[in-house]
Amino acid sequence: MASESFDVIIVGAGPAGSTCAAYLSRAGVEVLLLDKEAFPRDKPGAGSQSEVAMAHVTELGALEEVRKAGYPNKGLLLTAPDYTRCYLDAPGERFTTPRRIFDNIMKNAALRWGARLLEHCWVYDVIREGACVCGVKARCRDENVEFRSRLVIGADGANSMVARAIDMFPDEPEHVGMAVSCYFEDVPMEGYNEIHFDRNVLPCYVWIFPSGKREGVASVGLGLRGGISLGTDLTKYFTQFARTSPYGARLKNARQISEWCGSRLPSGTQARQNYTDGCMLIGDAGSFVLPLTGEGVGTAMETAHMAAEMAIEAIDSNDCSARMLAGFARRWQAALGVKFQNMKVMEEAFRDPGEVNTMVQRFLTNAEFKQEMLRRMFLVSSKS
Repeated sequence: MASESFDVIIVGAGPAGSTCAAYLSRAGVEVLLLDKEAFPRDKPGAGSQSEVAMAHVTELGALEEVRKAGYPNKGLLLTAPDYTRCYLDAPGERFTTPRRIFDNIMKNAALRWGARLLEHCWVYDVIREGACVCGVKARCRDENVEFRSRLVIGADGANSMVARAIDMFPDEPEHVGMAVSCYFEDVPMEGYNEIHFDRNVLPCYVWIFPSGKREGVASVGLGLRGGISLGTDLTKYFTQFARTSPYGARLKNARQISEWCGSRLPSGTQARQNYTDGCMLIGDAGSFVLPLTGEGVGTAMETAHMAAEMAIEAIDSNDCSARMLAGFARRWQAALGVKFQNMKVMEEAFRDPGEVNTMVQRFLTNAEFKQEMLRRMFLVSSKS
């Protein structure tokens, strides 16, 4: 395979990489999208597409595909350690679609806009000229190859090779959580994405999200916030939830239809500047996961859009230096920086069962407080 040159190389074709590729290609930028796997492929996680994600889905012409494939959920159902429940109805359309399906939809959107994709292409290093990143080294179809570009964008997930290669891979225990997830069928649900702060599971939380078009299929998982080491298999806490919680009892008669998969959750509170000469990081690769909820898809697509706008400016100016790309950091910090800090404060509070009980009670009794907390908890898209 001969070496080729592009305007932008994006490493990773998940929601971050494909969204960024679609926006760039739509603007006439020549984009090469690389992924180590072949689509469709699954990824661990809840598979929820909130309003912020759906804004980009709509903008990039993939709305009807998600409508056909996803479960249109009504919002959130939160339960407290004392088993009080609170429904948080969300405006706009939001769906829960298995990552195997959703990621493939967004990859296809990028291709429709003109991006080029190479699958089974594992990027193992970046190419530098002096201090500037100017391409990647990859193993594609049993052949070593180099691809050159004016700009490289790392969208290769929570264990990002690109982040490591440019020495921007923070791994601070206080800011890196973990999760395990799988799919169950025959799960009775009310049409809400459920998050349970159960007394027998804290400091973990459990999610049960209706997923896809098959009735009764749920994405089920358990998350652990940063700074806590339980020293045991997280699935044991899920078993405890199913055995003791009134909200988990229905899982005793449900059937697990996939293996448990683990994932690393790098919180936005450890995010660095995420750019250097010739390179930017987006999505999980840049530690853009929301504290407390662990949402990564919405922030992935938001930072992808910001990076695409920055890349277009840099290419038009023929300047992909760190000084120029600093505009990316200004964009994400303005949009997400306070949100990350607010969510981290809530995450710390939610380690205490009494605090969670109080919070849920205030949701139920104080409409003004509820609206303010919803504003803090949920993203607002730059496409809204």
